[in-house]
Amino acid sequence: MAKSLTTNACRLLALLVLPAASGCIVVETHKVTEMPIAAARGQAPGTAVTIEGVVTVASGTIDDGFALQDASGGIYITRAFDKPAKLGDRMLVSGKLAAPNKQVAIEPGLAELLGTGAASAPQEIRTGFAGPATEGRLIAIRGKIIREVENDPPWGRKIYLDDGSGPLLVFVSTKTKIDVSGLRAGQSLRIVGFSGRYEQHTELLPRAQSDITAVSD
Repeated sequence: MAKSLTTNACRLLALLVLPAASGCIVVETHKVTEMPIAAARGQAPGTAVTIEGVVTVASGTIDDGFALQDASGGIYITRAFDKPAKLGDRMLVSGKLAAPNKQVAIEPGLAELLGTGAASAPQEIRTGFAGPATEGRLIAIRGKIIREVENDPPWGRKIYLDDGSGPLLVFVSTKTKIDVSGLRAGQSLRIVGFSGRYEQHTELLPRAQSDITAVSD
């Protein structure tokens, strides 16, 4: 089970070392300083980081993980702990930077619920401009479906939207239970979701049915 960090500006982690031959237990303290999420994203995989942000993707929405965002950017946390991370929760997370399937993320070691924060409004982005600069953030796009919805069992469905600036893959995870059966090529939609990456592909991941709405041209 994860242990919570304290809420001082600089947290102290107590690392328990194996008992020495004398039977004594040695405790060493290490200072951990928070950094903006954008700065954490720029670190090398394996680097220890500590961030604070508001939950934009709740744990269990897409998989066991969740997403946090602050004023500088957003990032995915690969797993939750004993309590789910809910939308609007303000959390402190400490762990190591990772890149599962080439998506920048944090493998958490410690987490703390600090309270609630202001909900992050999605950043309006043109479909062709979603990419490394938006990854980790909550974004919104508008565009036309340019081909029929594709099945990708058992993981989900694929929708391709284009507003004239370039196509963007929208991946609808099976776990969200979002119904896309009524969507057809040529329809215009506004979609809100997490700006992510899977291997070489930028993708937008909606979180709930309400994230997909029909709009007029």
